[in-house]
Amino acid sequence: MARPLLRGDRLQAAREAMGLTREELAEKLELSSPSRIRVWETGLERPRPRYVPRLAAAVGVDPLHLLDVDPEDPPLAALRLAAGRATNEVTGPGLSVMTYVRLEDGRTGAVPSAEVIGAVADVLGVDVPRVEAAVRRSRSDQSALASSGG
Repeated sequence: MARPLLRGDRLQAAREAMGLTREELAEKLELSSPSRIRVWETGLERPRPRYVPRLAAAVGVDPLHLLDVDPEDPPLAALRLAAGRATNEVTGPGLSVMTYVRLEDGRTGAVPSAEVIGAVADVLGVDVPRVEAAVRRSRSDQSALASSGG
């Protein structure tokens, strides 16, 4: 499954609603140049995952609002980005990176154990029902992609 995209239009609207210039936002984020904000807002580049929650906090919105997903039913990748994590950072007791990647990709197979779901919830800082719903959404998205031949 493709990584959810940052919605540059939403970032720009939220930044403007806060009365921030690109320069001011770049300064808040300790970026070397406001051009970084411009390329994110125009969609020329995606920010690294660690910047997603920092951007959201700086412009006063939920991180999921900045992504091109339904905030009420996000796939697992969106929860990871909202938490500011790269895939290789989603690991912990009872959870390997590969197990997480399989879940995020929506690969079918055995239903993940409660231990794995709990470990994902802990790493991403969300509750277990949210992770369970996100895993279902990721599987649904993958199934739809496979059936459309994409």
